[in-house]
Amino acid sequence: MEINKTKTILDPETIPKVDIDFMNKTHVEELTIANDLGKHVSAFQDGKDTSDENIKTISDLLKKWLDHTIPHFERENQLMLETGFPAYQIHSEEHDIALNRFRTIISAWDDNQDIDLIADFVFTLWPNWFNGHVNSMDMMTAKFAVMNGFDPQAILG
Repeated sequence: MEINKTKTILDPETIPKVDIDFMNKTHVEELTIANDLGKHVSAFQDGKDTSDENIKTISDLLKKWLDHTIPHFERENQLMLETGFPAYQIHSEEHDIALNRFRTIISAWDDNQDIDLIADFVFTLWPNWFNGHVNSMDMMTAKFAVMNGFDPQAILG
């Protein structure tokens, strides 16, 4: 299967901002990891760096990204529970689905180093999901939390 080679990497400086600082900071951190991974995936996919070292870097960055995403989602889930966000179930289920997809992609990479699968996830599937998620679920969660007394500059564990 031929994957679209058009690269869609989200710019941390231009993603939509939500009403809570810690969420914005976390989103920028996540995009920084994704963009770093994207550079290595592109180099591999374009044949510029198919070395074992780059394969290891891609594996390490996938793990780093997942290790960042788990507490990211846990903090948002905590915020929703603390503020009584009415759409908690829907939002947290989106997190669960995203984490399961992430783990499946990483497992497939670990099994066969299919760079096209990773490229499709990094450049297409995940950015589309992330952009939609931030613009809907995260935006609504942050607005609701602030309207219900959450300090926009507060930091959650």
